[in-house]
Amino acid sequence: MHLRCRPFPRDFLGIAGLLRRLLRAPDGVETIEFALVSIPLFLFLLGSVEFARLYWTQSELQYAAEATARCATVGCCTGAPASCGGTTGTAGLKEFAVRELLGMSVPSSSLSNFQVSAASCGNQVTFNYQFNFIASQLLPRSSVTLSAQACQQA
Repeated sequence: MHLRCRPFPRDFLGIAGLLRRLLRAPDGVETIEFALVSIPLFLFLLGSVEFARLYWTQSELQYAAEATARCATVGCCTGAPASCGGTTGTAGLKEFAVRELLGMSVPSSSLSNFQVSAASCGNQVTFNYQFNFIASQLLPRSSVTLSAQACQQA
């Protein structure tokens, strides 16, 4: 039994012939169908994972903002405890917010525009966070700014 070996064509006309030959063969059709269907499928799965991460991160930021507003109202950072990084005031509340981001290891410098203010609703905490996508090479905008705001009555 002698198997004929054909080199892979390097010009576009040869590639068209190769594709025609694959279409005529029953295994070739399945290969081409898989190649055409798998790309959108993998992009959909990657998008689902990225959206889930984005939603989870926003949920964690909102929880941290609510816990920090509650801490500012109760005054849990007045004695510079370890949960506030050993500091008081806004810096202590910022450290407290970072420690309330469960499942995320974020330095306190990642929370930008961190503000604690007295509003009509009580103590209001607001801050921003820069969310980076996993597939940053595939996306034109590789990051999104998320913000969290919470208010706790005194």
